[in-house]
Amino acid sequence: MSGHEPPVPPAANHPRRRRRVPAILAVVALLAGVAGVAGVAVVAAPEPAEAANISINQCNNVLNVAGVTVACDVVVVNNLTDNPLTTGSVVTLNGGTPTSSSDIVTSVTQCNDSGNGGGGTMVCNVTITNNIVLSSPSAATAATVNQCNDNQANDGLGNAPNTCTPYPATTSGATITQCNGTGNGGGLVFPSSCSASGAVSPSLPITVNQCNGSENGGGSKVNCTVSIATNVTTSGNGTTTTTVDGGNGTNGGGNGTNGGTGGNGTNGGTGGTGGTGGAGGLGSGVVGSPRYTG
Repeated sequence: MSGHEPPVPPAANHPRRRRRVPAILAVVALLAGVAGVAGVAVVAAPEPAEAANISINQCNNVLNVAGVTVACDVVVVNNLTDNPLTTGSVVTLNGGTPTSSSDIVTSVTQCNDSGNGGGGTMVCNVTITNNIVLSSPSAATAATVNQCNDNQANDGLGNAPNTCTPYPATTSGATITQCNGTGNGGGLVFPSSCSASGAVSPSLPITVNQCNGSENGGGSKVNCTVSIATNVTTSGNGTTTTTVDGGNGTNGGGNGTNGGTGGNGTNGGTGGTGGTGGAGGLGSGVVGSPRYTG
């Protein structure tokens, strides 16, 4: 990739907001009364690490000289589940090698305050896929957008033929904020455009901030896109299952209570069979808690 500083891996460039500290239980058993036997330490296996929220930050405040290209690209796949062992992300920066992590990417910031030397080109893209499988997930809704504001009149971003989709878009605190105060200075080169689309879930909030305050030297070209796809699935892990015990002729019971010996049950078959059905009452499910890593 040409025209920007080397990307910094997200984990190295940004401290995590919550450290992952495996819980280790140490129990010391003293074997009293047995000669020659010292204390024995029993250490339990560490619990799976909790995921942290991390940010990607690259290509900001760079190459503010004339006639250069700022081209940066981020591809993220987040997998959020009730199980720490299956929660994590895969990040690809600028067409490089995908990097897997047990953490979740919740923020991308790139291509801001850059390329302000005139006659340059900016091509920055963010593509995010969120796969959410939780016991109680929140539904995905359309991502909010704030883009192509505070730009020059006539041929500036948001004005034909240099279009923005959607436009106008002025939501405060939006999921996607891009191309504001960008492409000014006159002579914006066609075709320049900015587009934002997708959906997000409150179970995994995402923000993207890119291409703001950039390419303001005149005679520049800007093309920035953001796409966020969110797939939400309710897992069976958090579903409570209740089995009615066999008794009083319900579910094959006899006269027995909670699957007793029964016999002579109405609508029930033999009492012995009803007792076996009652044993199914032990099969209640475990309620899993939604695991948004906040």
